Amino acid sequence: MDFNPTPFNFVSGFNSWLQLVGIIGAIAIGLGLLGSFLYGGGANGLPVFLKGLVSFFKEIVTVSPGRIWALTALTVKECVRRKALLVFVVFAVLLMFGGWFLPESAERAELEVSNHIAFVLTTISWLILPVVIFLSCWGIPEDIRLRSLHTVVTKPARRVEVVLGRMFGYGTMAITILILMGAVGYVWIQRQVPDDMKGINGGTNLLTCRVPVYGDFFYFLDREGLPSRTGLNVGDAWKFRSFVEGNTRSRAVWIFNDIFPETIGESLRLESRFEAFRTIKGSEQSMTSGLEAQYTLLQDTREEAFSSFGVGASFREAGEALREGNFQNASQLLSTVAERMSSAPLDFSPIDCRQVAIASVQESAYVLRKIEKGFEDVAKAFEEFGFAASEVIDPEDEASRGKMSIACAALADVLNERGDDLREAMPRIEVPLEPFEVHEFHEGDAYETYPRELTYTANNESTARFLTRTITDLNDLGKAVKGSELSADLLSDLEAANIETVNAELVIEVLQAEIEAGKLLAADGKLAVADNGRFLQVFDRLVREERLISQDPAGWVLKADLFKDLAPHGALRIQVACLDDQMYLGMARSDMFIRLKDNSFFVGYSKALLNIGLMLCLVIVLGVTASCIVKGPVSFFFTLTMFVIGQFFHSFMTRILMGQEKGSGMIESAMMIVQHRSPSTGIDTSERSMQMIQAADKVNLGLLHAASNIIPDFSNFTSAAIYIENGFDVPWASSVLPAIATFVGFLVPCVIIGAACLKFRELEAK
Repeated sequence: MDFNPTPFNFVSGFNSWLQLVGIIGAIAIGLGLLGSFLYGGGANGLPVFLKGLVSFFKEIVTVSPGRIWALTALTVKECVRRKALLVFVVFAVLLMFGGWFLPESAERAELEVSNHIAFVLTTISWLILPVVIFLSCWGIPEDIRLRSLHTVVTKPARRVEVVLGRMFGYGTMAITILILMGAVGYVWIQRQVPDDMKGINGGTNLLTCRVPVYGDFFYFLDREGLPSRTGLNVGDAWKFRSFVEGNTRSRAVWIFNDIFPETIGESLRLESRFEAFRTIKGSEQSMTSGLEAQYTLLQDTREEAFSSFGVGASFREAGEALREGNFQNASQLLSTVAERMSSAPLDFSPIDCRQVAIASVQESAYVLRKIEKGFEDVAKAFEEFGFAASEVIDPEDEASRGKMSIACAALADVLNERGDDLREAMPRIEVPLEPFEVHEFHEGDAYETYPRELTYTANNESTARFLTRTITDLNDLGKAVKGSELSADLLSDLEAANIETVNAELVIEVLQAEIEAGKLLAADGKLAVADNGRFLQVFDRLVREERLISQDPAGWVLKADLFKDLAPHGALRIQVACLDDQMYLGMARSDMFIRLKDNSFFVGYSKALLNIGLMLCLVIVLGVTASCIVKGPVSFFFTLTMFVIGQFFHSFMTRILMGQEKGSGMIESAMMIVQHRSPSTGIDTSERSMQMIQAADKVNLGLLHAASNIIPDFSNFTSAAIYIENGFDVPWASSVLPAIATFVGFLVPCVIIGAACLKFRELEAK
């Protein structure tokens, strides 16, 4: 799975279409005016042009559906007489014997299913395509040559109706053949794929359409736990995936939005296609079972707010303290940093200052303003610090350094004052899931299903927060203390809160010791912290002092709700780690996704056929339009060229225009070939000649840009087959909608151009 679907931006595409049609319309009007002046002279040119333009638009707005339908039916009858449906016989013969030559793979069952689907879809496309090209390109020129068109245009039929009738007629024929072939192909696939690959005999159903939800954000953590846009490079020439190092803090992080029960259901299904990379052979178990990987589900507001704060070396320790929730520690570190800004300003590079400025304003302040308890003062301190840091450009500029030092000290004071509030309001819930194996080659249709309520062994912070929440709830209900002593029913109340008996007894013992030491107060039926402290501080200290070590061998086993605890606002963070030392896992954004309820194979197969039908109809539109301008052979080669370039080279043109392809311009590259020189040395010519060559290459680049906008991108139509062949549902937003928009976008101007050219064309020409 090496594709990364991008939703189609309809608004942007429509704006680009309007601009392009406007430019083409202006050019057409200009050429029409020029022709009128050349034909009718200076005095009569403009009236002739206006008369022709008005009559043409009258034809456009007065088309008759009845006449179009009659011409459509006539076109279909001509196709039948020309034996166009015989292509279905060829398709049937290929299906009869095609199964003999398709490879079977017992080890890679999904490849066998993919081969059968690809065979049917490819055969359908390439059998119908030549038929529609020949018919659409030779139809109108043959009518003109045989003068059969004269019997139509001498009647009330408009030229635009002739063009539409031809397009609809050939399209009807192509769609009819497509539906017949598609139905037979569907039955053939169902018969060819064994029952165990369809899930009938208890096996995995590979003939299905998975519906994935991809992460909205994807980044890496390096081996020190700091965020990075990419992972490690292990020397793979294909840079689609980056790698995380095993048995380190290196992670790949996905963030999914809109995770609610109504969108994904009551359980979480995760599917992944990671790439395993070994630096050593590993153990025998590793060789047979694969590398171990692990998902970890996180709800971590601190990571969201402060993940980029410590990217620069100057603020790394403070950023680490913020992410760990040690806000008093971070306050002390920032105070030290503020002092060093005055004593050693050259230690803080402008790059570090710019990075911490971006992190403070765009991440920290933004997240803090979203917290329900209201931390506007802390967010404002981060913003002021970020704005001050952004002004540091020159390392020796004392004024900007002084402002940054003052803002840093102010931020440290706010963190020291509000640290306890931030600690309570910014929890970190970390739920590690069971490890799973990753092989060098993906096998089958494997995914992991996790229930809504997850059980996990808590770490220190989760333990402290759980006990704080439990004791606080019991205390608010008056069940923690009776009079000035711990309640006699506290043991049963703790057991009712899903705490094992041995651990409940330990909690009561520790609480009693804290009361005797004067750190907790029991009076008037309430339990309180001495010196107006907080329960979270108490339990944090007790956990760090290892006084609340679980007496149950399984540890402090807690439960977390997927939606309430881990994705309270619909955002779910998932980290993936490699557990094997000296091993690596390669990952890309599309390598892991949440799998929704599968669609039937028929649904995805129908969408793929719809895209093929739109592609055939677009070829017909181009062929009929070209045949209104030139003769059959020229129209045929023009349409074929448009299809070949749009199918195989359109993405290459796009990469050149976006600067993703290395190399020089066309003329400069040709000169290098002639002179036997490399791009590093350049061509041997004068500076003036070089300027002329580069100017000419810019003109060529402009022509290439125009060609990329005029030639349709046929990959929009063939992408649907890639999805269905890989077992995925064809997405409307990134596959079907672009195909529909491309077809409609070319249909409208092509009908107008074809009708205009046919109206002003000399029909007596042979």
